[in-house]
Amino acid sequence: MKTLYPYLLAAMVLMIACKKTRYYSRSQIVPTILTPVDANKNIAFSASFTLAWNEMRQQIGAPVNNKAKAVKWMNDSPVAEDILGSKEFKRDVSIDGGNITVLVNFQKELGFDVPMQPLKEPFEFNGKAVKAFGMEEYDPELIGQAHLMYYRDEDHFVMSLDSKDKSSDIILAKGFNKGAQLHVILQQIQGAMRKGTKIKEYASLKIPVLKFQEEEHFKELEGIDFKAKGNAYRIKTARQKMSFILAQEGAKIADAAADEVTVAAALDSGEVMRPPNLIFNKPFVVMLQKKKSNFPYFMLKVENDEIMDANKDN
Repeated sequence: MKTLYPYLLAAMVLMIACKKTRYYSRSQIVPTILTPVDANKNIAFSASFTLAWNEMRQQIGAPVNNKAKAVKWMNDSPVAEDILGSKEFKRDVSIDGGNITVLVNFQKELGFDVPMQPLKEPFEFNGKAVKAFGMEEYDPELIGQAHLMYYRDEDHFVMSLDSKDKSSDIILAKGFNKGAQLHVILQQIQGAMRKGTKIKEYASLKIPVLKFQEEEHFKELEGIDFKAKGNAYRIKTARQKMSFILAQEGAKIADAAADEVTVAAALDSGEVMRPPNLIFNKPFVVMLQKKKSNFPYFMLKVENDEIMDANKDN
């Protein structure tokens, strides 16, 4: 048995190394904001993959002509080329013969000038005890960097958090998760922000700690065949790695018009007088966005506690 042990150990290591890189069952990354999403899953999107896709099209020198819906969504994705600088994300776009590989790793850090408070009181998201941060005790410095952009009630509001990177904001929106695509959810949030609010102060702010780490192979794109300028191509690999953390220090990433009108009417309401409690204890959306842009370079639709830290003390 002793002589077999090294071989058994080597076989176990090989099996672990060959396992599919997948950390979650209720969370995923989508390649474009137009991709249909699962209403019950946490969904992450980064514009970096769309920019890498556009770079691949430039290398080919022609459009990607294929009738697959996934290809149409990629080609139609509304992302400006200057939404992210070339040094703000890593990508490897290579064409070997007719085989195309698109690998993307998005990394960015948006810390807070003033760290927020770890919550001492129990906090629950969808009835599950999880770790959280925010403002339990009134702090004018925290209110100065966490701005209320829209408020209907304690289940429908939008926050904008300042970061050390003065070119970007962290936007949190509660009550806007309904939608078959992220771009529909984005339209709802943008419509609410245009309406604005006169409320500037609030009694408390509570946000669950988020830790999302995933590597996604976009199977809907891998294996796609197309021709361009008389040459045959196949997308061999389309993959994105992403790691996102939102905690008291800030955010870190390593790695419909008709609908809008309906939502704007549904969310119409008067202002409230008392300072509200802003508690992200139900599904919400996180966006990272340049101040001069109307489009986020990162979105995370938070639906469940799979990407949160369980608070076993509560």
